[in-house]
Amino acid sequence: MIKSILITGGGSGIGAALAQALAARGCDVLLAGRRPAPLMALADHSSHITAHPSDVTVAQDQDALVAALATLPAPRGIFHGAGYFQLGKLDALSAADWTRSFETNVTARWALSTKAAPHLRGGRVLFIGSDSARNIRLGGAAYSIAQAASETLRRALQAEWAGRNIAVSAFKPGLVDTDMVQGFLQVHQDEFPAKKDFESYFDRGEFVTPQTVAQFASWVLLDVSMERFVQTEWDIRDPAHHPAWSGSGAKPDTV
Repeated sequence: MIKSILITGGGSGIGAALAQALAARGCDVLLAGRRPAPLMALADHSSHITAHPSDVTVAQDQDALVAALATLPAPRGIFHGAGYFQLGKLDALSAADWTRSFETNVTARWALSTKAAPHLRGGRVLFIGSDSARNIRLGGAAYSIAQAASETLRRALQAEWAGRNIAVSAFKPGLVDTDMVQGFLQVHQDEFPAKKDFESYFDRGEFVTPQTVAQFASWVLLDVSMERFVQTEWDIRDPAHHPAWSGSGAKPDTV
């Protein structure tokens, strides 16, 4: 199993919960995010977590993260948790809006993965996937397009690195109650027409907690064999693997 991992988007939500879950199992975590305070707070609670405030879209920050990861015990991993949900209909987006979505959700993942590759032998790279890649949400199409590109990037790296002893895979966390989701639920319906769909998901209790997702992701990263890791596109809603990581084997939350 991996001994060290870089987690991007680690200041809150899934990234923060996963950092705690992995650290509790003795995995050294390099925690990246743009907000220093929450990163430092997490690091203060575990000797296995090192805070590294950074912007994954900035080349110098990428280089610094890779250099820091290289000092940690091997085998190493990367969890691409940083994401950006660009709101607005496509014909209303500025070039900057469009570019920002791709810089975070696609380009940063490509850059960090390829720059860190020399230090990932025997390790793992796990991408966050999303149903948005195939199911367009009105007012969030830029995010859907970026997620589709990220999915293609993951598959390309998986194919190109098949002979390099670097395992690449992806997982879908389902609907998760995070700061990002809460943020776009505050915007006006005209800007994000799909808002009503997400509100109905909440009303029906279909969202899971970041802690449940972290429990699932930590199992995928630490316990699943290398061969199975790359052969499966992991989905938290698949009941077949629930008994392996959810404790009692019961359906976790509303997954």
